[in-house]
Amino acid sequence: MALNVFNTLQEYAGKWEKTASRLFTAEEQACVSHAKVVPSQYGNSVCFFMKNGRQTFIPLSTESTKGVGDAVDLATAQLITLSKPGENDIIRVEA
Repeated sequence: MALNVFNTLQEYAGKWEKTASRLFTAEEQACVSHAKVVPSQYGNSVCFFMKNGRQTFIPLSTESTKGVGDAVDLATAQLITLSKPGENDIIRVEA
C-alpha cells in the first residue's frame, strides 16, 4: 500500500490554536504602572505603560471582552500562546 503523500508535507494556513496560558508574573507586573486597551492596525492591543516611562504593546485576544479604553488588570489577565503548523508561536493578552 502506498504512503499517503499528504502525511509527509508541511501544512499551511491552518487554524491558530491556544497551546498555553499563564498569568503575568510578579516581576512582569512590577514593571508596569498600568495597562489599557488601545486600537491598533489589526484590531485591539494592550498598551503597557512601563514604570521606566516607555510603552510596549501586545495584541488583545479575539476571545477577550475588553474594549478600547478599558483598563487591564495584570493580576487576572492571561498571556496566551497560539500555535499553528508552519508558523512561529504568537502571544496575545486575554482579559
